[in-house]
Amino acid sequence: GVLLRACGTRRESRCLSCAATYRADAYQLLAAGLKGGKGVPETVAAHPRLFVTFTAPSFGRVHTRKAQGRLVLPCHPNRQGARCSHGLRAGCWHRHEEDDPRLGEPLCPGCYDAQAQVLWNALAPELWRRTTIALQRALARLVGLQESELRRLVRVSFAKVAEFQRRGAIHFHAVLRLDAATGCRCPGCLTPPPEGFTAERLEEAVRQAAAAVTVPCPPLQEDGPGRYARWGEQLDVHNITRDRGDQAGELSAEQVAGYIAKYATKATESFGAGLDRRLGADDLERLDELPAHVAELVRAAWELGGHPELEGMRLRAWAHMLGFRGHWSTKSRRYSTTFTVLRRARVAFAKRRRARDGVP
Repeated sequence: GVLLRACGTRRESRCLSCAATYRADAYQLLAAGLKGGKGVPETVAAHPRLFVTFTAPSFGRVHTRKAQGRLVLPCHPNRQGARCSHGLRAGCWHRHEEDDPRLGEPLCPGCYDAQAQVLWNALAPELWRRTTIALQRALARLVGLQESELRRLVRVSFAKVAEFQRRGAIHFHAVLRLDAATGCRCPGCLTPPPEGFTAERLEEAVRQAAAAVTVPCPPLQEDGPGRYARWGEQLDVHNITRDRGDQAGELSAEQVAGYIAKYATKATESFGAGLDRRLGADDLERLDELPAHVAELVRAAWELGGHPELEGMRLRAWAHMLGFRGHWSTKSRRYSTTFTVLRRARVAFAKRRRARDGVP
């Protein structure tokens, strides 16, 4: 009376088997949009493509590892004896190892704005949506066209995956590709963009859009001036080459797909056990098992969720994600195939294998 069925979760902390399948599907989905296959023509390998990482702004100094080759630099070199307003040292001269548990922890918890980071995590999906719109407008300005005229010529296709930094802030790894605008909605009808639409032009538009886009934060009663969510100053842009990337700043399609897919099965569970599912009021008493900084972010999300002005953001329901309430992996419709198509193909293959020469 028991039917065994895969749970289908993407979280590695819940099911290693299903997470491995999800990660492999994510790789195939991303790679198909970069080099073809799965119904996507191989000519997409000649389209202008970029690998972009959008990061969060600073909410306070945290311990970090800075390295230049084999040389590891001091974390936050500062004037000896300098202290913050809370009496703690304003700098850190340690050269942290990669497994140092202090990485991502604030230098001063009192100076770190945990509530602002939680609100930024919650507004990150809307910030990304506005960035895709601003990207089209910036590209139109660079080529001297109206936005409506540009949309009749080219289309920006994308696929992105979210990842948590050690400080608990979300950031996005995205693949951006320029295609010619066609009336067909299927990925199999992709054609290269017209001449003049290059990867360099796309990179310039990305930098302009990332610097300009903002999202207003819902005001709280105790707030003063209005606050806005925006991207951080660190914006990494790499050109995706047709072959293996040998030059500085260039990556191959396989490198990008493999790098992004490995984050498809990870979330906040890497910060500590118990963060892979929704939290209740009773769980707040057991936050001592988490790192102090992560526990403070969870408490900030729960406290902000109690404000009537922020009720629509459902921060308490997403406290286990430190406020982030968006989809973990998204793509534009014409980027490549879908998870549904890949799963149906796997089911059909299993039926044919069981039936052998017969009819399933």
